[in-house]
Amino acid sequence: MLSKLLDGKRKVSDRRKGNQCRDARDWAGAVNAYTRHLAFNNADQPIWVQLGHAWKEQGQLEEAAEAYQTAVDLDINDVDANTHLADILRRLDRGEEALAAYERANRAAPNAEAMRNIRLLRNDARVTVATGLGEGTTFFAIQDLFGYLKAHVTMSGIQRVQAGIAIHAIKDADVDVRFILTDAGDRTQVLPAGEFWMVDNALVMGIIDYASGKHVDHDTLRAMVMACEDGAERVQPLQGSTIVLLGAFWGLGNSIRDFVHSKRAGVRVGAYVYDIIPVTHPEFCDEALVTDFSMAICELCATADFILTISDATQTALKDFITESGGRPIPMTTVPLAHHLTREVDEVVEWPQQLRRVKGKRYAAYISTIEGRKNHLYVVNVWRRLIAQGVDVPDLVFVGRHGWKIGALTDVLAATNNLDGRLHIAHNLSDGELNAVYANCDFSVFTSFVEGWGLPVGESLFHGRPCIASDTSSIPEVGGDLVDYVDPFSITQGMEVFRRMITDKAYRDTRAQAIRDRFVPRTWKDVGADFLEKVKAYQDTDIAPFEGNLKEGRALSFKITPGHRINTKVYFKNPKRILIDSVFLYGAENHGVWMKGPRPTFSIPTEMAPGTSVLAYIQFSVAPGASDCMMTLFDQVANEETDAIRLFDISHGQPVRFMAKVGEDSAIRIRIDVTGSYPRSANDARNFVIGLRTFGYADPENMRGRQELLEAMSLVDRAS
Repeated sequence: MLSKLLDGKRKVSDRRKGNQCRDARDWAGAVNAYTRHLAFNNADQPIWVQLGHAWKEQGQLEEAAEAYQTAVDLDINDVDANTHLADILRRLDRGEEALAAYERANRAAPNAEAMRNIRLLRNDARVTVATGLGEGTTFFAIQDLFGYLKAHVTMSGIQRVQAGIAIHAIKDADVDVRFILTDAGDRTQVLPAGEFWMVDNALVMGIIDYASGKHVDHDTLRAMVMACEDGAERVQPLQGSTIVLLGAFWGLGNSIRDFVHSKRAGVRVGAYVYDIIPVTHPEFCDEALVTDFSMAICELCATADFILTISDATQTALKDFITESGGRPIPMTTVPLAHHLTREVDEVVEWPQQLRRVKGKRYAAYISTIEGRKNHLYVVNVWRRLIAQGVDVPDLVFVGRHGWKIGALTDVLAATNNLDGRLHIAHNLSDGELNAVYANCDFSVFTSFVEGWGLPVGESLFHGRPCIASDTSSIPEVGGDLVDYVDPFSITQGMEVFRRMITDKAYRDTRAQAIRDRFVPRTWKDVGADFLEKVKAYQDTDIAPFEGNLKEGRALSFKITPGHRINTKVYFKNPKRILIDSVFLYGAENHGVWMKGPRPTFSIPTEMAPGTSVLAYIQFSVAPGASDCMMTLFDQVANEETDAIRLFDISHGQPVRFMAKVGEDSAIRIRIDVTGSYPRSANDARNFVIGLRTFGYADPENMRGRQELLEAMSLVDRAS
């Protein structure tokens, strides 16, 4: 009896001890504790899974596979156990067993990732061979749209724009349009540079139609997106085709770096630019966005064959930026946005529960993200002054999520108790609720400092309501003479405009009547048709050659410090992120950039003649726990490799020097082969063991260039 009791305590204790070691990332301790526990209770299926994790984190793949297999034997339908087993078996090159495990996981819970792995292991032609499409084909890059729909149940401004244009492109028989992704939800397969995942047009239309409906279930929407990704096939845009970036060109899977290889291959590249506010007005933006956007706009200007902008103001700002930076002229034209958010007229009016205290009262509405750039504080201060002067002001309604740099606004609202209850804030309203807020307001407000377009002004006119808005940037393009304008920097001037709109009902009625009589809304159908017509026109223009390369003796650093302010005049002339061609790069960090997996490849364009032998210098980052791994560098042009290097020997930034040969395209092409086990972080889905800090090259006879590279990789330089 006593021995049984002690055995029971030991089981519980070892199980708990294993979990404690796991949480502390003591993987060896976890293996020992779990093994002791399973010796007394070998039917504890979840612990076999945990044992597999602990072995895997130590790089012991055979042991991990054995533990996962036992877990599967105990529960053949366990999705996680089968998936983990399949992943390990693939890494062990046991393809048939991995395929069987993925198939079991997919039968138990169908999912896109399992299906893609099944197709890969079955050698499905759609994922093993790329279809080449060239002259006359237009590719719309929509990676950011798919990513957004996975994370959000409703589309915001940029996503609505992409959706509206996509629908009209699919329906236009005169345009051979395809939609491409840089990542189709597959975490295992890295496509060669210049290849993408092409999704089915009909499925894209179905996703947009559903996401634009009145009632959207997010699980259903995500499933539709994943099914579309699952059906994607590999495609390679060929010379003469056109790639258009419809949404974010500064990240979210649509960075310019993803399309540089295609550009070098003679593919035409265009983009739709919404604004360049992070460059012209960085004080209103998050520091990380300013850093990423500043580099991205320089990279776009180095790459684009044509640019479409959403307003003349954005086009003017971009042209001025290019001129000031010493850049080449880029063909540009404006495709103005629509005046309202929804693609079709929505007659639904539903008063929002969040604003129940306002129903039936007079109010003015400011519908926009609440952030410093939108200048909500201006309106609050106008209200405070008018109240102090005895004016019977209506209530104020702010509708929008909280954004950046609103500390001054929130301080005033806290100090005044939201203007003694006269200010009401709501967010995440449906289209029907927004319709109700617009339809019942005395007038709307939009006092933003700077915009790329100014959709809230168009929405107000679309709903027949007068509007007071800033007279800056693109806003007058939206409202014309149907809007009353203020200087967003002058409350004194704005006071009289607001006073008249608030106190003179006859004037308000006159302005509303003018809107009803003269306002002609621009629809998404208009936008889509205009956009496609202008893209077609640019398809007949010459493709500008991309000539960016790394100069001899110059160190190419991959380090990016988050929040670091970029000198755009310098970066414009040397856009370093697009001087490396690789699909194996994660995002840049303050040490450099991690590379995907143990066998990444990359190429660097040089200014050297084809066939030239040079000395290449690379400074690496080594992942934690990978010091015992071995690395060889393979010159893909000369077909030669270096002797093996222990990662410990370069883990403190010591540069590696080796001979490399320049290819026919004047590029150096390198493959890195890392052997040995390395741990994976439980809190990081990325798979990396080696990273790039700095790269450079020089002719062996160029002693000055060689010295410059060594100093750049070893000194904290404050002399340059």
